[in-house]
Amino acid sequence: MKKVEIISAILGDAMLPLVGFLFWDWGFYFIALFFLFDLVIRTLFLNKKLALLPSIIFPKGFFVKSVALAGLEIALLHFLSYVSLKPIIFTDEIWAFLSYQELGIAQGFLLLPLLFFNEVIRLRNEKKVGTPQNVRFEILKNSQLVGLVRIVFWSILIFGSCLFSVSETALVVLLILMLFVQPFWIYRNMA
Repeated sequence: MKKVEIISAILGDAMLPLVGFLFWDWGFYFIALFFLFDLVIRTLFLNKKLALLPSIIFPKGFFVKSVALAGLEIALLHFLSYVSLKPIIFTDEIWAFLSYQELGIAQGFLLLPLLFFNEVIRLRNEKKVGTPQNVRFEILKNSQLVGLVRIVFWSILIFGSCLFSVSETALVVLLILMLFVQPFWIYRNMA
């Protein structure tokens, strides 16, 4: 199960942005939006995931901390984009992301429902496979810790971008590298 989860996360979270960067000319903010929409959908499903763990006593404020970390990460990635990719008009970039067409279908109409559907399927699979509640909780804790590490990482990149000129290619490589590495930490406790 652990290998399946890691491979699935790498294919979905890291390989598609890498292919987009290499072949479809996706930039840093475009890939960051791909990541951020996924983060928002996962955060929206967090309460449902916690409800499916009735035997677990959660640390105080676990849900609020997870939501706050996601919000902070959204803000930091936007600030990093603003500092590094001047000039950038966020509304134009978000619209370009949502209206981007591959195979004749606007990405916004395809991607957002797919991200939502992916979380529904993930919840069903966890129940179907019978992943123990303590393992699912460890995955949630690991995800929260990885989110905190990413926030520190984005903060360091913002500081570095204020002092030095950081190329968009370097930002893309660092983001994709982060997306490749994080599943190994998140799913490390699975049997």
